[in-house]
Amino acid sequence: MTAAAGAPGRARLWDPPNRAVVAGVFGLMTFIAFESFAITTALPVIARSLEAEQWYSLAFAATATTGLVGMTVGGRWADLRGVRRPLVAGGALFLAGIALCALAPGMGTFVVGRLLQGVGGGIDSVVLYVVIARYIPEDLRPRMFGLLTAAWLLPSILGPLVTGALVELMHWRTVFALVLAGSALSLAVLLGATRSAPAPRGEGSPVGRRGVWAVAAAVAVLGLHVAGQQEMPWLAVGTVAGTAAAALAAGRLLPAGTLRARAGIPRLVAFRGVLGAANAATDIYLPLYLQHRLDFSPVASGAVVAIGAFGWALGAWVQGRAGVPAGSPASLRAAAALTLCGPVAALGLVTGVLPLWAAVLGCVLMGTGMGLAYPQVSTLVLGLSPAAEQGGNSSALQVSESLGTSLLIAVTGAVLTASALTGYGLVYGVVAGTALLAATLTLTFTRPPAPEAAEPAG
Repeated sequence: MTAAAGAPGRARLWDPPNRAVVAGVFGLMTFIAFESFAITTALPVIARSLEAEQWYSLAFAATATTGLVGMTVGGRWADLRGVRRPLVAGGALFLAGIALCALAPGMGTFVVGRLLQGVGGGIDSVVLYVVIARYIPEDLRPRMFGLLTAAWLLPSILGPLVTGALVELMHWRTVFALVLAGSALSLAVLLGATRSAPAPRGEGSPVGRRGVWAVAAAVAVLGLHVAGQQEMPWLAVGTVAGTAAAALAAGRLLPAGTLRARAGIPRLVAFRGVLGAANAATDIYLPLYLQHRLDFSPVASGAVVAIGAFGWALGAWVQGRAGVPAGSPASLRAAAALTLCGPVAALGLVTGVLPLWAAVLGCVLMGTGMGLAYPQVSTLVLGLSPAAEQGGNSSALQVSESLGTSLLIAVTGAVLTASALTGYGLVYGVVAGTALLAATLTLTFTRPPAPEAAEPAG
C-alpha cells in the first residue's frame, strides 16, 4: 500500500490498509525510545554488577556516538536502495546489540552491544520517517507524527519507573530481554507490511563522504573515552588528539560555520548541540549519584528522572498553545534559561547546597525549557532553509546533538573517573557551564527576515 491509498477526508490512521505499517513503526520507535530512557536508571546497577564503574560514561555514550553513523547512512541508503534493506540491516544490528547487552558477561561485551545498537537504531530511526513518507497517505501524516511523539513521550515518563521495577524485582538483564522481544516483533510486522516495496537502484554508495566523516567522528569520540581512562601524559595526548579529530569531522558533517556559531542556521545548529548535550549529561549522572552516593533504589532514582520528563511534556504543550511566533528570540532565551536550571540545581544537590526537591524542580524546569526550545529551533531551521536543503539541515540538528552529547559525556566521564567517582561537583560544574554557553548564544539571536542559502558542509 503506497501513500496514495486512502480516501481523502475519510481515511483513519488505523484503517486496515495502514494498520500494519503504523503498528510496526510505532512499536519499533517505542522500544528504541524505551531503551534510551531505561538505560539512565539501569546503568548504575549494571556498572556495579559488572564491576566496571569507570566505564560508565562510555557505556552510556556508545549508542549516541555510533548513532551518528547510523543516522548519516540511513537516509541516503533508503533513497538509493529503498526502505527494506536498511530496515533489515539496521534492525539486525539493533537486535544483535540488545542481545549482547542482555547476555554480557563483562563490560567489554556490554559496550560492544551498545555500539551495535547505536548504529542499528540510528539507521532505523531515520528510515522510519522514509517509511511514513512512502506508505502513509499525506493527509494522515500529521497524525502519524503525533503518534511518534507519543512513542517518545510515554517511554520518557514510564521508562525509568518500569526499568526501576524490573531491576529491583527481577534483574537488569530483563530490561534488555523486554526490548529485544518487543523490537523483534515490531520489526517483523513492519517488514511484512513493506514486503512489496519497490527497490530503486540509485547510483553511489549508501555510505558516501558524509558517512566516512561520521565514522571518523565516532572513532574520535571513542578515542576520547579511552584516553580518559589513561594516566598522564597519555590522558593529555589522547584528549588533545581526540578533540582535534572530532572537531575536524564535525566541520565536515555540520553546516559551514557551525563551530564558530555563525549567525543563521549554523548558530541554531550549534545551539541545539550544546543545549541537548547539557540536558542529556544532567540526566545521565543524576541516577548514578542518587544510587551510589545517596543509596536510592532504582525505582526511586527512576522516579526523579520521570518527574523531570513531565517538564518536557509541559514545555511542548505550552509551545503548541501559547501562540509564540516561530523564532522569537525572547522565547529561545527563556527556554535556555529554564534549561540552565537543571544542571545548576544538580550542582547544588551534589555539593550539599540544595535539597533533593530543589534538584527535582530544576530538572522539571530544564525539561520545560527543552520542550519550548526544540520546536522553535526546528521550525526556524526549516524556515531558513531552501527546499532542497531542508532535509540536510534537519539532519544536522540531530547530528549536532548526538555529537555534542557524546563529546560532553567523554569529558565529564574522564573528570569523574579521575576523581574516583567522587567528583560530581566538578562534573556538574562543566555541565552547567555548557548550558550557560547555550544561554549565551541566545543573546545574539535575532529574528531572521528571509531564508538563507546555507553553505555546504566543509
